[in-house]
Amino acid sequence: MKGGFSTATMLLAGVAINFFFSSLILLIQYFSDFTDSFRILRWLMGGLETVGFESVVNTLPFVLAGIFIVFTQVHGLNLMCLGEEIAISRGVAINKTRCLLFFATSLMVGGIVAVCGPIGFVGMMVPHICRLMIGADHRFLLPATLLFGGSFLCLCDTAARTLIAPAEIPVGVITAVLGGPFFLWLLVSWSSEKIMFGK
Repeated sequence: MKGGFSTATMLLAGVAINFFFSSLILLIQYFSDFTDSFRILRWLMGGLETVGFESVVNTLPFVLAGIFIVFTQVHGLNLMCLGEEIAISRGVAINKTRCLLFFATSLMVGGIVAVCGPIGFVGMMVPHICRLMIGADHRFLLPATLLFGGSFLCLCDTAARTLIAPAEIPVGVITAVLGGPFFLWLLVSWSSEKIMFGK
């Protein structure tokens, strides 16, 4: 890929970075006492056990700022879906748009993960499901993703609290159980499309 990295390279880089930081987390757990180690493990599973609005208020500025930035890039996103050449010919600054989106996403995810822990696969499943339901127009896709993402997570949290009540399953475990097969389905579908169209 001229002037950038291929998809395979980016995926391998993501896996390598994930392994590196996972090792750091294990190192911190190793030097922690039993209580702190359990709290770290529980946070890594993700959850919505926050009581009160203090954490919500603290997180809100990051989320609102990220949403605002993303919504300002809706036009550019729609053009980029048609191809980089078309987007550039229509005046879209591809690199600037990508940097803004990466920054906005990191801002939102960082603020939320600091409170709830890493609840995996939601950010992968929800946009794809919404895209299948309402199409690829980001003017409608973005608000639909926000609403459906919150609803989906509430449903998963309800299931986590009721499946083995009175005990609770961390909601991150539920989303991972659902997200694993979904991710495999995406990979198979993507590979099938590449073979079918000879790409």
